[in-house]
Amino acid sequence: MLALPAAVIAQTFTAAMMFAPAVLAPTASVEIGVPATMVGVVTALIFIASAIAAPAAGARVPRVGAVRMTQFGLLLAGTGLALSVIAHPFVIIVAALVIGLGYGPSTPAGSALLAEHTPPRFLNVIMSLRQTSVPLGGALAGFAIPWLITMGGWRMAVLVCAGACMVIAIALQPLRAKLDHPTARAAAAPAGFMDALRLLRSHAELRRISLTAFLFGGVQLSFASFLVVFLVERAELSVVRAGAVLSAAMLSGMTGRLLWGAAADYFRSARGVLIALGLVSAACAIAMTQINAQWPYAAILVLASVFGATTLGWNGVYIGELARVAPPGKVAMATGASLACAYFGAVVAPPLFALVLALTQSYGAGFTMLAVLAAAGVASILYRR
Repeated sequence: MLALPAAVIAQTFTAAMMFAPAVLAPTASVEIGVPATMVGVVTALIFIASAIAAPAAGARVPRVGAVRMTQFGLLLAGTGLALSVIAHPFVIIVAALVIGLGYGPSTPAGSALLAEHTPPRFLNVIMSLRQTSVPLGGALAGFAIPWLITMGGWRMAVLVCAGACMVIAIALQPLRAKLDHPTARAAAAPAGFMDALRLLRSHAELRRISLTAFLFGGVQLSFASFLVVFLVERAELSVVRAGAVLSAAMLSGMTGRLLWGAAADYFRSARGVLIALGLVSAACAIAMTQINAQWPYAAILVLASVFGATTLGWNGVYIGELARVAPPGKVAMATGASLACAYFGAVVAPPLFALVLALTQSYGAGFTMLAVLAAAGVASILYRR
């Protein structure tokens, strides 16, 4: 089956472009002339653009083709990261928006590619397997970028990562004839951004799961965006060691996505799995408030890995549930519309974390806020009108 490896590889590299600013921030921010904690604003800009691109791309996938849409995303994400070498605050804003426009189409396109080839009984685990590409991309960024920085500087790291993303986009071209069917594309009804939002507004199940995604998404991206900076400043780790912790958390999230997807299929309860993950994420956020320079490196690795397994691991179960409840033939549209809510959570929470940090000068207050968001996500699943 060509669809699954194509979707995984493409989304891995697109996700690496999205996570790259969080790893580059401690080094590049000095030359750009902004505090490293401003990476929260960069993350928000990425997800503002993603929140617009995801529903628009999801609505256009039936007409354009999932592989072609994936190629567009890869090229845009790589171009956005490459722009950051100019190291000017205004250009960084533009770069973040372009990365977001590239990241947004990846999940709707991948979901559409897999949904038509996956038996319903294994939907959660297959979607979770595909979604492991997001933390895998984060792990790739956390491992590769610090070493590239030490070898040739942060600009070289940016250009190598962006170039790899573009090479993958070109490599996908031979698959387009096999996976994007011209007849089906021609027959697909035209649809756009507003059609995707109307679908979300009219479907109660989609609205409920999208609210949970909004809250969990805020916790996830705040954790991923601030972990390296937090460990450098609060635990006094080097960028390389902090990047290794981020990689460990991402790999745990990747493993978690497989386990939680299998658990959701085995117990036939995606919502029950999401509740458990939200509760553990809240507990881990509280535990993060206690980290300081005296903590053993092994203890930091363990806590970050558990936090990563939960707050980075829920997406596959969520995407599988979206595919299950979406109207027939509208998986990409429903996924794109719902992802706009998840991405909006990523827009709101990281700058809010940065604001709390600026006002309190305490990472403890920021992680307490994340615990509250995770608990609210659990409450939104449990609530029934």
